[in-house]
Amino acid sequence: MGWIHQNYEIVTVVLAVIGVGLAWFQLRKREPATTKVERSRVDHSAIVSGSNNQVIIGHSPSGPATTEPIKIERAAPNLVYAGARRKNIFVSPWSREGFCDPRTEEQRTKSISAFVLKFENRIMAGNRKIARALNVIAKLSFHHKNGATKRDIDYGVWLNSPCNSTDIGIGDTCELVLICELENNLVTFEDRRRGNDNFDEGFSYVQDGDVNGYERVDVTLIDQTTQASLTVKLKVWRDGSNFCTSEV
Repeated sequence: MGWIHQNYEIVTVVLAVIGVGLAWFQLRKREPATTKVERSRVDHSAIVSGSNNQVIIGHSPSGPATTEPIKIERAAPNLVYAGARRKNIFVSPWSREGFCDPRTEEQRTKSISAFVLKFENRIMAGNRKIARALNVIAKLSFHHKNGATKRDIDYGVWLNSPCNSTDIGIGDTCELVLICELENNLVTFEDRRRGNDNFDEGFSYVQDGDVNGYERVDVTLIDQTTQASLTVKLKVWRDGSNFCTSEV
């Protein structure tokens, strides 16, 4: 009987140990396995975390990633002064035709002598892109040789344009009417063709102005679409029947 009693106590202890082990094992099964690995606290350091079979890789909140904006240079017209010349032009009485190169024998017969300035949307070296010039207007400021008198023109007249502005394509050249000779007088013209104005009377779309005795003119081109601009200052004089210019 003593041997049985002794073995019974041993079995009881063993069963108690096994019971505790099973309870601990069941508790561990209910707890989710979690893994978390962190690197040193350096900006943009990676964090790896996982729960069960899921893994998430992110950045430390102490150093958010930043991206520099990419700067894109927008193409713009390259307006340059390309010289001047004297030529015959036809001044139509009707606004839709304006000032133009003579196209018919009748227009050539009625043409007048004018001094025009050439402007170019010049291609640039180094493969730099330029844009088409749109809605280019010309402002003129004539200065008298007495140094005190000035005549301002808000909208100069572009040759072969149906309105008070012009477009200049890439590499193209346009001409601006500076001075015309009318009965031995020197006159300039202001273009009045703005908006939806109607000009039913002949030659009412332009306003003429006397520029006898004016020896310098400032010309400013403004592209109203891209805001590109160019200012040229010229000294203008006549040598006999020829016009001469030089930049000042």
